[in-house]
Amino acid sequence: MNTLVMMDLTADSPNASPYSEVNSYHSTVRFDYAGQTGGKHKGTVFTEARVELTMSRKDPLVKESALHIYDAQKRPERTFPSFVGKSVPGEKEPLHRLVDKKKQEDNREKSIKECIKVWGSYTGSGLECDEYPFASTKEESMKGDNRFSVRLIDGKDNGKGGVRINEMYTLNRVLDDDPFYVKITD
Repeated sequence: MNTLVMMDLTADSPNASPYSEVNSYHSTVRFDYAGQTGGKHKGTVFTEARVELTMSRKDPLVKESALHIYDAQKRPERTFPSFVGKSVPGEKEPLHRLVDKKKQEDNREKSIKECIKVWGSYTGSGLECDEYPFASTKEESMKGDNRFSVRLIDGKDNGKGGVRINEMYTLNRVLDDDPFYVKITD
């Protein structure tokens, strides 16, 4: 359920005329019962707040994940699939969460096929196929517009990146189709 919260402001002073402003502030609030998807069964979210996943290229736990996202956002010509004029969402246009596990798995499978097409078999190398936008978003590889990127990265780094994404979803109560952005820092 979405609710609009409005605030009126009135200020009074012995030396000035009273000041009054109707609807000086407003915000949309969502009250929901999302079960485990939201981390808690019941919750409240200010839906106009900008939710961001922030990762650093200097963080040793996710530096390869962060570099991949950075390249996809800032230097898409360095990413696969590759084509002239490619742009990848997440920095200026939001990503939207996808909670359907079957669709997430389909996204991963398509991304893995793209990795194998570019780099061949990587079984036993310790590398994993990282996809951006994430398989858990509606802007992923199965969308059909090729505005995604895949890259082989260290498996531990990829796993930690996934943990960070899920933490962001839970801590910010990002539910199905909720928008969020991804910011990469140095």
